[in-house]
Amino acid sequence: MLSAPTLLHSFVSVDGIASRLERCAGNACLLTAHAAPPCGAPAGETGATYCQSWPGSRSDETEIAIRCYTHQGQLIQCCGHGLLAAAHTWQRRLRRDTVRLSMNGSLVPGWREGDLTWLRFARLRMQGQDVPAWLEHVFCTVEPAQAAAIAGEARAYLVLQWPDGFDLQRLPCPTIALSAWTRRALICTSARPEWGEGVIQLRYFAPQYGVAEDAATGSAMRVLAQYWSRRFSELTAYQCSPSGGLLLSRCAGKSVDVGGRCVSSAAASDD
Repeated sequence: MLSAPTLLHSFVSVDGIASRLERCAGNACLLTAHAAPPCGAPAGETGATYCQSWPGSRSDETEIAIRCYTHQGQLIQCCGHGLLAAAHTWQRRLRRDTVRLSMNGSLVPGWREGDLTWLRFARLRMQGQDVPAWLEHVFCTVEPAQAAAIAGEARAYLVLQWPDGFDLQRLPCPTIALSAWTRRALICTSARPEWGEGVIQLRYFAPQYGVAEDAATGSAMRVLAQYWSRRFSELTAYQCSPSGGLLLSRCAGKSVDVGGRCVSSAAASDD
């Protein structure tokens, strides 16, 4: 092993951007750096995502392989906050501003701009659809969503959009009963024009996969950058989970860039 496990927080508050809202603590990730691919899932229980990282190519020292697991030991197909933490860590370890990350067969470029780390993803397949009628059973106490779309494969994402100005904190957390209606994770979103141009809220629910509500979800931001691209080319997103997250995005051709601030646990506690 190259280093002891490091607890990092991805998508935390950025000075000058999140001042109007409560502090965003981000999403916790316990990252280990290895000399070679480790065997098996990490052991232990910290409540954080576990991410293993190691040089992915002997011919390219800037290519880093990543495997991420939930705190319950389940492999994650695309872990945005884990990728951000790995890019942040290896940029500093290699003393380079750019790295290339490999996760489950996908290559994700990462780079640094000031105190922000950015990731570049290919766009997913996305199509609009009618708002599902079963939503009234899931969010029965609030007004209905006004638009919907599906993204990715059959077990990927369902995007649900509420009217501008709608406060997503009014939504109750879905229970495991959601699996009776869909296998897709729910990405709930609304624009908040009263906070500024291109500012949105989001929440992420996947109780079918052991995630009642995620803290700050880079993979969801990848989807929302594409979803909102006809209206906004750049987004500032507040994930209104209990800990809170601040996520940024930009659309560029066939790619979407997702960015945020990543800090070690010690640095986060000092902010």
